[in-house]
Amino acid sequence: MQSIIIILACLGMLLAGSLGITLSVPLQAPAVILLGLAAILAAIQVLKPGSAGVWESKVKRQKVQNPSTLDSGRKSWLLGLSLGSIFYFVGRAWFSPVFDLGVEDLMLILPASILYLVAGYGMRGKSGVHLRMGLAITVIVLLLLHIGSCVLQIKGGEGYSLTPLFTGAVRSSDGHVTGMYGYYGSFANFAVIAGLLSLSLGIWGRGGFASRGALFLFGALALSLAAYSQSRSAVISLIPSLFVFIILLMVSVAGQTPKVRTRARIGMWAFGGVIASVCIIGVTWVFSERALPQDQDQDLLELFFAGGVRVPYWTMAVEQWADYPVFGAGSRSFSYLSFEYWSSNLPTGEANPEFVHNEYLQLLADYGFVGLILVIALLVWHCFSGCKQVRLLAGKIPSDGLVRGFNAIALTVAGVSGMTAMAMHVCFDFRTHLLANLLLLVCCAIWTLPLVRSRVRKCGSAEVLKLNGAEGTQHVKGQKSSCGRDGRAWGLGVVLLCLGGGAVGLGGQQLWTGMPLLKNQMAKEDGAWVPQDVDRDVWIPALQESLERAPQWRRYQRLATLYRLEARDAADEDEKLQNLLSAEQAYLDSISRHPYNPVSRINLAAIYTEQKQWQEADAMYASASDMAKARERWFRMHSQWGDMHVRWAVDLWEKEEVQQAEAQFLRAKERYLSSYEYGYFFQNKQYVVEYTSALLVFARFLDAQERFDDAELLFQEGKKQVNWYNWQTDTGLLMHYAQHLYLRGRYLWGQRKPEEAYQLMVRAASCLKQYRGVMKGNVDQQWHNQLAEIQEVITFLQKAGIANEVK
Repeated sequence: MQSIIIILACLGMLLAGSLGITLSVPLQAPAVILLGLAAILAAIQVLKPGSAGVWESKVKRQKVQNPSTLDSGRKSWLLGLSLGSIFYFVGRAWFSPVFDLGVEDLMLILPASILYLVAGYGMRGKSGVHLRMGLAITVIVLLLLHIGSCVLQIKGGEGYSLTPLFTGAVRSSDGHVTGMYGYYGSFANFAVIAGLLSLSLGIWGRGGFASRGALFLFGALALSLAAYSQSRSAVISLIPSLFVFIILLMVSVAGQTPKVRTRARIGMWAFGGVIASVCIIGVTWVFSERALPQDQDQDLLELFFAGGVRVPYWTMAVEQWADYPVFGAGSRSFSYLSFEYWSSNLPTGEANPEFVHNEYLQLLADYGFVGLILVIALLVWHCFSGCKQVRLLAGKIPSDGLVRGFNAIALTVAGVSGMTAMAMHVCFDFRTHLLANLLLLVCCAIWTLPLVRSRVRKCGSAEVLKLNGAEGTQHVKGQKSSCGRDGRAWGLGVVLLCLGGGAVGLGGQQLWTGMPLLKNQMAKEDGAWVPQDVDRDVWIPALQESLERAPQWRRYQRLATLYRLEARDAADEDEKLQNLLSAEQAYLDSISRHPYNPVSRINLAAIYTEQKQWQEADAMYASASDMAKARERWFRMHSQWGDMHVRWAVDLWEKEEVQQAEAQFLRAKERYLSSYEYGYFFQNKQYVVEYTSALLVFARFLDAQERFDDAELLFQEGKKQVNWYNWQTDTGLLMHYAQHLYLRGRYLWGQRKPEEAYQLMVRAASCLKQYRGVMKGNVDQQWHNQLAEIQEVITFLQKAGIANEVK
C-alpha cells in the first residue's frame, strides 16, 4: 500500500507540473483526484492497528533523547498549526460569497494540504524517505522536460506542452522562453526552485560523480533559463534564495574534516562570488530588456514592479482588507470587489484584475488577517525548522559524508532555499494560484521537516518500536497498538480521510463536468477568448452538456454570449427571438451564481434593450452601475445606458408621448456625462461620436416641438466636443445643423420675420457646403434634396428683395 501511495502522490505532482494553467479547474482535476486517492490510502495506513502511525499511548510518553527525529512538542505544535490552517482555508473557501470562486480555491487548497500531510506526517520510516525522494525525482523530471521545451523555443519553435491539447491556446508570452507553460512567470518560478533542488542534489545528493555533476549542471542551466525568460520577479527572488542556499551549504559542512571543510568553504566562497557576478549581470540584463523605450516615461516602481498596474492593485487590496479585516471577503473576492476600491491612479480601461499580483495582500483581501498570519507563521516555522535541521544533521553525519552524499541535507537545503525564492516571488506575482507552483512550494516545506524513521518488529508477545535517528538506534518496548491508540495519529488519519474523500469527490465532479470542454479544447476558462472566432456549433452543445452536469457562472456567461451571436446571425425573427431568450436565461443563471459580476448584467441589459423591454434594461443597468463605473473605459456601460435611454425616448416620441420622451432624453444626457466623468474620455472618438449623436437626436426632437432655442443649445454643445469637426463622417453634425437652421428659418418666415429667416437659410446653405467639404464631396441624395429646398427659399426671398434689406 505504501508503494501505491508513493506512486499516486508522484503522479499527481507530475500531472500538476505538466499542466501550467491558472484558470482551468478541469485540467487540475486529475492531479487532485490522484492526491485524494493517496490521502485515503494514507489514512488507512495511519489508522491500521499495528502500523507505524499508531502507537500505544505509553510509547509516546517515553523520554527518548532525540528531538530531531521523534515527534517532539515543537513538531506537534507545527502539525496543529498546519491542521488549523487547513481547516480555516477550506472552511473560508467553502463559505465564500461566490461558491464557484471558492471551488477554484479549494481545487488548490485540497491537493496542497493532502500532499503536505501525507509526505510530511502520514508516511514514516523508509516509505517517507522514498516518498520525499520520489517527489524530488519528479521535480527533476519536470525540470528536464521544461529544459527540452526551452531549447526548442530558443531555436524558434513553440516547444511542447500538454495544455494546448485541451485548451487550444497558444503561449501567452510570445518572445519569452516558457518551458511547458504558457506564461514565462510560471515557468521562471518553477525553474528557480527546481534549479536550486538540482544544485543541492548535485552537491550533497547520493550518487556517483557523473550523476551529481550532471544534476549540478542542470540546476545551473535551469537558473540561467529562469533569467533568460526575462521574469523580473524570478530574478529578484533568485538573489535571496541563492544567498540562503550558500549560507546553508557552509553550515552543512560543519561536521566534515578540517581539510574537507576548508576546501568546501573556499569552494563556496568562490561559487558565491561567481553567483553574485552572474546575478548582477543577469538582473541588469533582464531589467534593461524589460524597460520601456527611451521615449516613454518610466519611474522606479514601473521598472521594478510594473508599477503602473500592480502598485494600484496593492492599494486597492489594502482598502478592501480594511473593510473585511479579520476573515477577509472570501475566495477571490478581489476580482469583483476591487471595482469598489478602484485606484484613481489606475486607468479605467484596464482589464479585469483577477489577482492582486501580491499573494500576501491577496491573502489579506480574501482571507483576512487570520489567513495572512497563518501563512506567514507556516513559512517562518518551516524555514526555521529547515535551518535547524541542517545544523543538526551537519553535526551527525560522518566526516566523509560530503563525498558519499547525504540526501537529507540536500533536500533540506533545497527546501529552505526554494521557500525563500517563493516567498520573494509572490510579492510581485500570483504564482501560488497555479497548482504546479503551489505543489512545488509544498514539496519545499516537506523537505524541511524532520523525518520520523520508525518501524515495528515483533519481540515475543510485545513489539519494539525502532527509532532511527542521527544519534543512533533506540528501542522502546510496548504492546500491540490495538488497545490504546495515539490520539494524534487518529486525528491525522481522520483528517486525511476527509480531505482525500473531498478531493476525490470535488475533483471527480469537476473532471466529469469539464470533460465536454476537455474533449473540444475548451478547458481554458479565463477572460481572454474571442467569441466571434469560435465554432459555435461545437461550443454551444459542449457548454450545454457541461452545465447540465453542474452549474458554473463563467460557463453560463460564455453560453449566453454565444447565443447572442447566434441571434445576430439568425435567418428569421423566430430563430433570433429564441436565441435571445436562451441568452437571457443563461445570463440570469450566471448572475444567480455570481451576483457581483457586472458583465452578465450589462449584456443582459443590452438584450432587454434590443427587445425594447426598456424598464427591465434600465433596472439591469442600474444594478450594474456601481460595479461598472470603476472600469467605464473598458465596459462603456454608462454610454450604453445612455444609448438605451435615447432609443427609449425615440420609441416614446413615435408613440407621441412627448413629455415622457423628453424625460428619457434628459436621462440619456446624464448617463453620457456620467460616462465621461467615470471614464476620463478626453479625446476618445467613440465617446464623442456617441454623445454627439445623442445630442443631435435630442435636438431634432426639440425641433419637432418648435423649441428651437433649446435645440440650438444642444447643437452648440455638440460643437464643443473634442475634434467634432473631423468626426462628422460619423456624426453628420453640420448636416443636422443645416436642417435645424432650415426648420427654424421656415418657422420664422411663417411668423412674418423674413429677414431673420433669410439669414438662417444662408447659414444653412453654408453649413451644407462645409459638410460637403468635410465629406470630400462624398454626399448622398438627402444632402442634395436639402440644399435644393434651402436654395429655393433663398431664391424666393432674394426675388422679394429681402436680401437687399438684410444687407
